[in-house]
Amino acid sequence: GNSDDATIEGTFTILDAVNGSGMNGVAVTTSRGETTTTGADGSATVAVSQNGQFSVSLNKDGALDHLLFGPTGLEDFEFVTFMATEFLVQTVTSQLNASPAEGTGLLVVGIDYDNLSPAVGATASVNAAHDSPWVIGGMGRPAFSNTIPNGGMGMVAFPGLLPGAVSVDVIPPQDAECTAFPSGGVMPNAPILANTVTVITYHCR
Repeated sequence: GNSDDATIEGTFTILDAVNGSGMNGVAVTTSRGETTTTGADGSATVAVSQNGQFSVSLNKDGALDHLLFGPTGLEDFEFVTFMATEFLVQTVTSQLNASPAEGTGLLVVGIDYDNLSPAVGATASVNAAHDSPWVIGGMGRPAFSNTIPNGGMGMVAFPGLLPGAVSVDVIPPQDAECTAFPSGGVMPNAPILANTVTVITYHCR
């Protein structure tokens, strides 16, 4: 085929947000229409466009629909993410006494160092109206914040976004640089879908 059809391999490793183990039986569907199911280790490998963007949806009974998104380069990559069950999100929103409007989406901005440790102190913002962002701190406690906490998870969640595309800005920890994963550089505008968790990731060094 022509160069527009050139692909690389993306391995998507889906972890249970509650216990961190691989999630078996997650349907992983690419924007090219190819569907693969994760095995016992929570991983599935699919072809995605090189030097473009990947847009991969995750579906599993009892879990919220997830959309993984990011810019690609020429290298194969592994994208590790947690998949939130409906119960987990209900628990967090009730602990925070929050209730996003029907038909809105949730954007999760992952910010890790290249070794996958959380980029503590990094801050994320989104250029669209949303409810108060939250993070998961030590002991799995949620709190309203848009800064990666010490001892918690390397992610900031932005609930209550209307469907569309949003641009994200990340301020790295002091003396660090953060770029869009996997290709590096700037994160393209991220797609937000109703009743779906969109996940994008930055890596810092």
